[in-house]
Amino acid sequence: MSFSEWQPRYAEHNVAVFPVTPDKTPAVKGYLRVGLNGSSQLAIKFPDHTAFGLACKRNRITVLDVDTPDERVLADGLARHGPTPFIVRSGSGNFQAWYRHGGETRRVRPEPDKPIDILGDGFVVAPPSKGRKGEYQIIEGSLDDLDRLPKMKGSIFNPNKKQNTPSPSLSSLAGPKGDDDGRRNDKLWRECMQMARGSRNIEDLMVRAMESNQEYCPPLPPNEVLKIVASAWGYEVEGKNWFGHGQRVVMEHSIVDDLAASDPRAFALFSLLKRHHWGREFYLSKTYAEKLGWAPNTLKAARNALTRQGLIECIHPGGRGKNDPPVYRFTDLGGRG
Repeated sequence: MSFSEWQPRYAEHNVAVFPVTPDKTPAVKGYLRVGLNGSSQLAIKFPDHTAFGLACKRNRITVLDVDTPDERVLADGLARHGPTPFIVRSGSGNFQAWYRHGGETRRVRPEPDKPIDILGDGFVVAPPSKGRKGEYQIIEGSLDDLDRLPKMKGSIFNPNKKQNTPSPSLSSLAGPKGDDDGRRNDKLWRECMQMARGSRNIEDLMVRAMESNQEYCPPLPPNEVLKIVASAWGYEVEGKNWFGHGQRVVMEHSIVDDLAASDPRAFALFSLLKRHHWGREFYLSKTYAEKLGWAPNTLKAARNALTRQGLIECIHPGGRGKNDPPVYRFTDLGGRG
């Protein structure tokens, strides 16, 4: 798990990495200019470092940085900007989706209401680095996929566009005439993601995709349709296809493992809070217990269990009268909205 171990692995794919500290600070000067030769020298000088990063622009990589552990936000980002075979979970449980650099700059919150940054410049911490909050993990793909990363789609990241230019909606992509290959590819992928839910198997989806492709002018090549179908079906069978499935409550497997059997009331409360209060503060009072049909002591016990697990935290204890209930919010571990 050391820098000296992983530096040559990244170098095999023409990616130069450099050591960083556990708090994600570069350990060397001039890190944005580090090339493959300099990277190999740093591996000799910093062999035992357990965290490392890479300069995005120099290594021709753009990262969709999803600053939340909410998989719905990741799915929305992939739907908007296209699939990629290389996805990383950061030490804090957030996500990175890696793409081939296409001229993007470093843009923090290009859409203010979405916790997503575009890192086409600057640097990112690379997996499997160990930070203070945990280990960066490759959850989709392998280093081999760095050789075939796709470019990011979506006009919002075009540096010649205004920052808040919205990306095209599905309906705006409906016309078959005048679409370039990228837009037709993106449109068919979106259609396949929607059709996958009603398909019995990948062969069924393939037939439907081929029929849809014939409506394009000109149609995409059959081998490109095969790739799109394989990508969409992969999302479907892995439970990561959010198209047409409605809203969901998403939580880490570890939370299910820790609570579902040992404390079902706490698990039920956590699920309800995620369902109804995602992304905002909430009250946990006697009134809420009555709304659930629970005894106040039952709610209190479940609430305290979630607090001990570090999933929620009290930000106002209340108690200064009938209209001063205790106020809580999700922690980063619980999936802050």
